[in-house]
Amino acid sequence: MSSDTGTLFISGHSLLHKVHPYTKLIFILLSGSAAYLLPWVLWTGIALAALNLIIAAACRIALPFLKFIFWVILPLALFMLPIHGFLYPDNHTPLFCFHGICVFREGLIFAGTVLLRLTVVLGASLLFVFTTHPADLITAVSQSTGSSAFGYLIGTPLLLLPSIRKRTAAIQSAQKARGMEIDGNIIRRLKGLAPLVIPLVLGALMEIEQRTIALELKGFKSKGARTSLRTVKDSFSQKLIRRIMLTLCAGIVLLRIIKG
Repeated sequence: MSSDTGTLFISGHSLLHKVHPYTKLIFILLSGSAAYLLPWVLWTGIALAALNLIIAAACRIALPFLKFIFWVILPLALFMLPIHGFLYPDNHTPLFCFHGICVFREGLIFAGTVLLRLTVVLGASLLFVFTTHPADLITAVSQSTGSSAFGYLIGTPLLLLPSIRKRTAAIQSAQKARGMEIDGNIIRRLKGLAPLVIPLVLGALMEIEQRTIALELKGFKSKGARTSLRTVKDSFSQKLIRRIMLTLCAGIVLLRIIKG
């Protein structure tokens, strides 16, 4: 298994890699609905997070999966836990105090709940991104809607994000070679922000123009019959699974409405 050089997609031959993109998208919807709307927040969140990890391990992407989640959730946790532990409006049960400054149970529970929900949704989204090639998503959308433009609009962000990351690294290397200090304390980083952002934005605009010209030369707006080098297989069983997951989503929403 190896990482595609142009996208966040990790090539492989697992069952999840072969699943239709729509099935994985609806799984994200179901995970988010369950994490945010079911009343049993703690156990639901732990179960869903564990399920995502088991699926990632079965697909042999557990290491990049955990690494990505760690680097996204850790900064949020370092920010949210102390802030809500001190300042959450419903705080009234102090866990410990130091020189009159108290950390409260309610704030920590609230922050932990938000982080757990974010972990669930992020995990389900990473399963989709790591096992779905953008070209497959574009093909699936184009086949189902009959609009190549709409499919390209949906899939383009997955194609642009890695190239933006590479361009950012190249710009940082160029700025360092010119003697600019962009590492170190927060002041130096802020000073180096403008020389990084301006060429990054200009480069992104130029790439969009180049992609537009390339699509025009390939007859992107042509009304004739189209063929595709990629095929996205769908099946009755996957369509049935999607209907079941959508029914579960509707049931979760209805349960939340009933329980208020």
